[in-house]
Amino acid sequence: MKYRINFQISGDFLKVELSGNYPLDKFKEISGDIDKVIDENGISKVLVDLRSFEGRFGVFDGITHIENFREESKLLQFAILDMPMNKEKNDFFENASFNRGYKVLFFYSEIVAKKWLGVENAGEFERVLEKEY
Repeated sequence: MKYRINFQISGDFLKVELSGNYPLDKFKEISGDIDKVIDENGISKVLVDLRSFEGRFGVFDGITHIENFREESKLLQFAILDMPMNKEKNDFFENASFNRGYKVLFFYSEIVAKKWLGVENAGEFERVLEKEY
């Protein structure tokens, strides 16, 4: 099944919405696409919405992917929006990320996630980009 990334940019805030089915072998490609948008647009705050994304990687796959995060990402704030049923795996991923110096928190409310990022009053999105795989 195909999946889609929708990027919405407002100042230094990036909202990423992922939909479709998660192909584990594409994680580096997805991550690279997000990194490219971050770099090209001077982004410092990122909200990744996984609620319409089917499937998640397991705990051990998560650790492997954290080890491959870019060093530059330690300067960013990442709020990950997900469904409560994924909380147990997300808690582990969140702790492992923080232990490695990344500011990654999982949320189950978009309002709370935006408040943590400090973008609850973000204006209209200036740019919208979409990529389909």
